[in-house]
Amino acid sequence: MTSIEKPHYVLPKSMGKRSDVIDQVRSLKAKMTPKGRGRLSSTAFQGHGEAAHLVADAALEFMSWNGLFTFQEGAAAKLENDVLDICASLVTGSDAELERQVRGNLTSGGTESNFCALHAMKNWARATKSNIDAPEVVAPYSTHATIHKAAQHLDIKVVTVPQNDDLTCDIVALEAAIGPQTIGIIGSAPNWPYGHIDPIEEMGELAQKRDLWLHVDACVGAYVLPFFDELGEQISPYDFRVSGVRSMSGDLHKYAYAPKPCSTVFWRSQEEQGYHYMPIMDWPCGLYLSQSLIGSRSMGPIAGIWALMHYWGREGYVKNAADLLRVKKRLIDFCDRKPGVRTWPTQGPLMMIASDDFNIQLLVGGMESRGWRLLGVSAPPAIHLTIDVMSDDEISAFITDMDQVVDQILAGELVEEGLLSYGGVGAEEDAPKWLLSAVEIFDGVAHD
Repeated sequence: MTSIEKPHYVLPKSMGKRSDVIDQVRSLKAKMTPKGRGRLSSTAFQGHGEAAHLVADAALEFMSWNGLFTFQEGAAAKLENDVLDICASLVTGSDAELERQVRGNLTSGGTESNFCALHAMKNWARATKSNIDAPEVVAPYSTHATIHKAAQHLDIKVVTVPQNDDLTCDIVALEAAIGPQTIGIIGSAPNWPYGHIDPIEEMGELAQKRDLWLHVDACVGAYVLPFFDELGEQISPYDFRVSGVRSMSGDLHKYAYAPKPCSTVFWRSQEEQGYHYMPIMDWPCGLYLSQSLIGSRSMGPIAGIWALMHYWGREGYVKNAADLLRVKKRLIDFCDRKPGVRTWPTQGPLMMIASDDFNIQLLVGGMESRGWRLLGVSAPPAIHLTIDVMSDDEISAFITDMDQVVDQILAGELVEEGLLSYGGVGAEEDAPKWLLSAVEIFDGVAHD
């Protein structure tokens, strides 16, 4: 089915009953992947206890308020200020001097946060490096796709270098890739495909030596790694305590458990933040200045995360981190015992499952047939798990299903493959039209 062949939906002619409309909404929701079976694929970050209900209630109170105008509302400004102050303590390791020095902005997600960082980096290079006319950044191959997306918008070339054999960053190759047009280095904490924290300390030394801007994409780790560290996990340095780090992105809607969309971009100082802002004066209404790239945005997510930060406190986030580690350990222990599957070493809440004995896409397909929604990595092939808190029964159900599916695969009983990609088209009849159209465009079969 092509995008043009899908039925065209129209606005109903007459008003409907509220109860009927809500029933239809709930019917559609019932067809979604159950939360318990989406907890390992980033479709539902829930945390522990009653967090989800609290967050939803608080977000609803401010959902219709426009975050563009927090300068007019002291209460809304307090929500933002409190959240950013708490975040500042987490991205500086509670170093009092750094905490006072850093500056932060709220964004809609990792894509926007990384865009803002690269935009500021380019503005900094324009102001300080007269020889730059075709800016480049160097990055490991594992760098998130949103860096590439932002760079394309900003006309910055991303020069990536291959990973080491153990899938870690090759810092020697990274330095060798630096050229006369290089303006910055990209690191991750951890990177999405492999779950490793890049060697940020070495990157920081390199950035200072070569006068480059170092941006750390910590969208996954910014608001969970501090608590892992507090629990005794070995976490490589990655935040503003590393000299040379000039900007850092961190998603509140991942492991801080804010409603989507909600993220942050932090700057080492007001100097770096100065390259971020885009004040507009050349229009009839005077100064237009927004916190980040987008303008209008709901205050709902900010109210939600403010409420959760006060409900959980540091104690609650540490408890949640301990629960994440418990889930991760149970899954690793199972894979260590189960013939046919193995895990990759990771830092943080991500986990990868691979196989040397069969096509791992068969495991994705088998688990999806049992209702589990999973993501994957293609190079090299592996299942990608974003660990979230699960009950003992939920973990046991996942392990039982995986145990049986692996046995079926090894016995040659399963042939249906699942997708490993971050995005793609499964069943065309259920696919969004924009995605079908995009596939048609890329395949050269676009319709009028």
